[in-house]
Amino acid sequence: MHLEWTPEQRQTRTAFAAIGKMADRDELRLGRRAFDQQTWDRLSAAGLWRMIVPREFGGDGRDWWGFTAALEGLAATLRTPGLLLSVIAQAGMVRALDLYGSDSQKREYLGRILNGELSATAIADPDTGTDVRATSSLLTPGPNETFRLNGVKYNIAHAPVASFILVVCKLSDHGREGISLVLLDADSPGLTIGAQDRKLGNLDLPTGQMRFDDVPLHYGHLLGEPGAGLRNLVNIVSMGRLYYGLVAAWLIEPMLAEAFDFSQKRTTFDVPIIEHQYIQKKLTDIRIGAESAKWVSYAALHQLLCGAPEAAMTCSISKLTGAATIVEGAMDLMKLYGSKGYHEGEITTFLRDALAFCSVGGTEEMHRRNIFGQMTRLHAKSKKTASPAIQKDLQPA
Repeated sequence: MHLEWTPEQRQTRTAFAAIGKMADRDELRLGRRAFDQQTWDRLSAAGLWRMIVPREFGGDGRDWWGFTAALEGLAATLRTPGLLLSVIAQAGMVRALDLYGSDSQKREYLGRILNGELSATAIADPDTGTDVRATSSLLTPGPNETFRLNGVKYNIAHAPVASFILVVCKLSDHGREGISLVLLDADSPGLTIGAQDRKLGNLDLPTGQMRFDDVPLHYGHLLGEPGAGLRNLVNIVSMGRLYYGLVAAWLIEPMLAEAFDFSQKRTTFDVPIIEHQYIQKKLTDIRIGAESAKWVSYAALHQLLCGAPEAAMTCSISKLTGAATIVEGAMDLMKLYGSKGYHEGEITTFLRDALAFCSVGGTEEMHRRNIFGQMTRLHAKSKKTASPAIQKDLQPA
């Protein structure tokens, strides 16, 4: 497990932190209104995607820890979640292709990612949300290894601007089973892309709806085997969950530093407000949350890359910890700054953007359900592998 960045990783982190600092401060203060194509192009030119794409498909063969160092540097300086969420979504697509794509899929789609094209992953249905097994997006087999895709997906990051999409669907007549993953281009016949969503914050992350009306597909569109996509999907999205936790922790770092300085300068009752215990509590709560989110995220990445059985659980814990840190921290910052914090500006923009972490990557309720399910599974497994003597002790009297 990584407990310290290597010299190369520190250099990577510094390089991508510099890219984050190039972003327009005035736009960030009041909230960027459109996708930041300029910074996206800088990230691609700096080799962000080459880090995690295998050499045989155009990458440079580095690993996910190097990419994590780059993401961390960017999160510590960019000051807005929108583009970071775009990076995380694109990283999930790279992982999906690397793990489950055919050679022809890897050559085509990884090449397009290296060229800077945006992808999208369509998971949630308007009627069932992220209850993947209940999806009403259906994949109907036809003759000669062909299929037809029908359904609706919503709240899809990059839907209005993506050039290709990974769609989560279900084989028809398979009840709650038969989850499948398919890849298709944004100009596929039968695919309709809706208008960009109007949201409270993160306006630089374009999201929208997609409708699939008898979209013609063949076996080459399938990512992995038909009907075997659920386990693969969990592996793909788990990476995103831990990264949500990590970027949430680093996004609040510069806000905390500025709040610390403000608290030392702002006086009430003839003393700096930092002398008051309730101000100290707000600052220390943010620090405790940020450190907790960072380190559980590192642990989750280590477990996921090693294939540890508890990895999915730790990834959900990472996401929940990071979300709580950034949302509660943003609220505390607004209170700490008083009326200044409530006025339109950097603090209110940060609060609106931070609230996205309540739902991005799954709600708190969904993740608690996932954590409890993993706990139940691991508990049952531990009882099965216990020695006969221990099993006897575990039986009720």
